[in-house]
Amino acid sequence: MTKFRPTETVTKKQLSRKEQEMKQRRILNILLGLTAAAVILVLAFGWYQEFVAKPSAPVATVNGKALTTRDYQALVKYRDFELMNVIANVKSQIDTLDPTNEDQTWLVEYMQQQMQSLQSQRNSVALDTLDEMIDDELIRQEAARRNIQVTAEELQAEIEVQFGYDRNPPTPTPIPITATVDTSVTPTPTEAPMTLAEFETNYSNYAAALRKNIGFSEQSFRRLFESNLYSTKLQEALALEVSTSGEQIHARHILVATEDEAKKALERLQAGEDFAALAKELSTDTGSQESGGDLGWFARGAMVTQFEDAAFALDAGQTSEPIQTSYGYHIINVIERDPNRALDEDALESKKASALEDWLATQRASDAVKSYWSSSMVPEITYN
Repeated sequence: MTKFRPTETVTKKQLSRKEQEMKQRRILNILLGLTAAAVILVLAFGWYQEFVAKPSAPVATVNGKALTTRDYQALVKYRDFELMNVIANVKSQIDTLDPTNEDQTWLVEYMQQQMQSLQSQRNSVALDTLDEMIDDELIRQEAARRNIQVTAEELQAEIEVQFGYDRNPPTPTPIPITATVDTSVTPTPTEAPMTLAEFETNYSNYAAALRKNIGFSEQSFRRLFESNLYSTKLQEALALEVSTSGEQIHARHILVATEDEAKKALERLQAGEDFAALAKELSTDTGSQESGGDLGWFARGAMVTQFEDAAFALDAGQTSEPIQTSYGYHIINVIERDPNRALDEDALESKKASALEDWLATQRASDAVKSYWSSSMVPEITYN
């Protein structure tokens, strides 16, 4: 038979203590919950900052269009990967040469200079890539404004050409053997043109290597070829708009090696000696020396910047102070000016060739472009 024990009486003091304990436990649970929530928020914020905010932050804007850190870092990695491949190829070629062989010495030196140039490009790849992205966006926006388009067919054809595939290779013309041909000499075989299957394999392998080594997508890779086409088309459009005339000056100069020589030449001119005679006597510019330093007519963009700025700042009949350029020291005399003289053929072709670069230079310096770049945005580059 079960025995029942009398119920123990709970005192008010015990009840109060239990209520306090329960209250403290509830508070503790709330604090633990808040702490856990805070930790989760901190981790979520860190994840957001690292994987959303930072990659989405602009390295620059072009007319309000953001160029994201994510796209910038991807392109930096691609450009560096590209340079590393070229460097590896040049190095392998150098390794096949004999630097002690006099016939190959010049080639070894040339290849080593190429290596130095490529290494220098690697050192500047971060800022060069920023400039590339800004230029590309400027070009794309202007192309859209002008209704310049790149079709899918044009893009595919451009990729094929860059990979060395010709859809319509020329039919080889057989060379008839004549009595004058030395048949004892083995002819050099003609390299067979790339087939469609070879192109597709090469393209696929390279795209896969980009994904594996640097995480560069095929879509981004194709966009680079598209950018080349937009650049070419805008260059052609701008070249058609180049003015066939413009401000020009007819000038002459005396070129010497040192500032002291230039000052002495200027003193002689100021003393009344003839400019042309002094140019024949003193100038080291063999191209204009015999004509008394006469450079003929030229427009802006034809001379180095320091020379051009000084020359176009002079009125007809004025002579400059000594002007230093990479060639030496110049004394410039402007013979005559024309605010709208027809450009000669060479000057016009030069102006057309630089139409896109001149336009880009103006745009880069305008309020259209705003840069937010910092060295912290440059990615750490590792290869898989």
